Amino acid sequence: MNGAVLARERRELKMQQAREKQKSARGVENANRADPLLDSVSEAEKSRVLVASAQASAEFHKEAQNAPKGMRRVDMSIKDQRESLPVFAFRNRFLKAMEDNQILIVVGETGSGKTTQLTQYLAEAGYSRGGIIGCTQPRRVAAMSVAERVAQEVGCRVGDEVGYSVRFDDNTSRNTRIKYMTDGMLQREALLDPNMSNYNVIMLDEAHERTIATDVLFALLKKAATKRPDLKLIITSATLDASKFSDYFLGCPIFQIPGKTFEVEVLHTKEPEPDYLDSSLMTVMQIHLSEPSGDILVFLTGQEEIDTSCEVLYERMK
Repeated sequence: MNGAVLARERRELKMQQAREKQKSARGVENANRADPLLDSVSEAEKSRVLVASAQASAEFHKEAQNAPKGMRRVDMSIKDQRESLPVFAFRNRFLKAMEDNQILIVVGETGSGKTTQLTQYLAEAGYSRGGIIGCTQPRRVAAMSVAERVAQEVGCRVGDEVGYSVRFDDNTSRNTRIKYMTDGMLQREALLDPNMSNYNVIMLDEAHERTIATDVLFALLKKAATKRPDLKLIITSATLDASKFSDYFLGCPIFQIPGKTFEVEVLHTKEPEPDYLDSSLMTVMQIHLSEPSGDILVFLTGQEEIDTSCEVLYERMK
């Protein structure tokens, strides 16, 4: 199957929806009409079958919600969630390293908690007094969602002690002490204020992605750090190849955070797939039908593919 087939399925679905709408308007079809299969049985038996069907549907949804999933993080308190992250065991050592060094390279697996926790550890240690703890993200969605999560953990509204700044949306205030932003927004601030006078600590997160804005920030912040010995810099990376960052920042130490939140297994197709979209949908169906209950996350290139995939999956599941 290729993209043309998916498009045809989408058109057929829309045509079917239009036909159903016309039938409903004419009164030909009624959602509450009696089941013809029950016409030959007694009223009591009809009631029993309908009740059993409703109960089965309710039990299905209940089982999906209550199915054992191990220790789900959403079932834990915020305190327990924070302490379950791999980074928690290194909290004191991290703060000691920050005290002893102006610039620090932090290497940790994705999901170790470095993005949400390090800024909070710094704030709890007093680094937010008289200045902001800033953290950059390569994408605006990440900056906004991380700020919302950290605000939830801190116990404040987004825009108060914890806020974010992305293009066309600045959700901060004079009370903001932890600020998440895109690297492009911090770059603009650095060009207007080369000394970064509003910040006590700046963390460049996901530095291994090496966006143009991040690379420019390396130079701007390195220059600011030479002028301001009190300005602390943190460069975080999810890859072990952090020595080049250390070399650029005058041989600063590398702080390792081993461990990950969940075990990750990477599976590859045996042969290249000519149609990645259809292959993705087939894989989703296979997982849904053969694996225990849980969530499936599919990354696609745009809204049109997402809408098409949702409609096709909905139709195939009927």
